Amino acid sequence: MLDLSTGLSPKRLLLCSRENANRVASRLFDERPGRVSIVRTTNPIQPFRVCTWPAFGERVEVEMVL
Repeated sequence: MLDLSTGLSPKRLLLCSRENANRVASRLFDERPGRVSIVRTTNPIQPFRVCTWPAFGERVEVEMVL
């Protein structure tokens, strides 16, 4: 359930964190070496996204390249 006073539940805040995006990107990079990026989105429910190629217009926060 979402906490309406803050807008997001504590679990959602943890999942949406930059630290969690770093963990996911590191695991993906270890499994599949190549280009892995963490991009910032404009969606408050998913402020960071981990992908192998960032989409046009998204802001790259971190890029891991082999």
